[in-house]
Amino acid sequence: MSEINAILFAVLAALIVAMTSVAVRIGTEKSRSSDILAVVVIVNLIVFIPLAFLIHHPNYGLTSRSVGAFIAAGIAGTVFARSLYYEGIRHIGASRAEPIKASNPVLAAIAAVILLGETLSIEIIIGILMIVAGVALVSVEIATHKERLKGSWRGVLITLFASFFYALDPVFNKMGLEEGTPILVGLALKATAGGIVFFAYLWWSGKLPKLGGVDGSQWKWILIAAICNTGFLVAYFVAISSGPVTIVFPIMQTSPLLVAGISFLFLQKLEKVTFRLVMGAVVVVMGAVLLTLLSFA
Repeated sequence: MSEINAILFAVLAALIVAMTSVAVRIGTEKSRSSDILAVVVIVNLIVFIPLAFLIHHPNYGLTSRSVGAFIAAGIAGTVFARSLYYEGIRHIGASRAEPIKASNPVLAAIAAVILLGETLSIEIIIGILMIVAGVALVSVEIATHKERLKGSWRGVLITLFASFFYALDPVFNKMGLEEGTPILVGLALKATAGGIVFFAYLWWSGKLPKLGGVDGSQWKWILIAAICNTGFLVAYFVAISSGPVTIVFPIMQTSPLLVAGISFLFLQKLEKVTFRLVMGAVVVVMGAVLLTLLSFA
């Protein structure tokens, strides 16, 4: 039953993260990516800290290992992964950034084997190679249409760096949850650590957001992105607390195809969804699905 829950919540997380990516794409049309992330972090803090206190007080189930793991997850997943990913979306669009981000199962699987003792079978390697092939198709598509994309290669590199930090995030979260720390407590600690470091950096660099200056038409999408991100984190944590990282994380890579579909239907004015881009997203999804099915065989 726990493995079924892991699959169901991983699929839900993929759906929500696709919605988040599209909202970020629209939101960054007239706003900075750091402004959107600031709102995302604030919403996470408003939701997770009170819930963790009300539900689990006074026994929060924290250990020194889980505290360190969730702090590391907050820094890697919130400060670096999301800030870089949102900036990547601003440069190359959601439909292109999402498949490139999907290269992170390679690093996630290797990190899970080294740090968590999980197995990396030949079947899992085959699925990962398919995902990498799909990402290669998307990269070729970006090179072909680079004249239409501002700072295209910069966007690709930024998104690849984001992918690296996204790969570390589930491993740290899994380590913290394995200590017996409740999901809401872990989310609250992760959000707090990420928020402190993120806002400290903005203050130090003189880039604290002036949300009053954000274009009024963008607020709806910024709030949608923040709410979706909060829902994604809940589904994501339930998934990785129910099953191994090498199963949960690849399932979540189905989001590129969802983003491509949503972009084709609703974002034609902002980014063009080409056949090669769709094929790359399809190969990524096939690799993730194949990886999952073979792992349970």
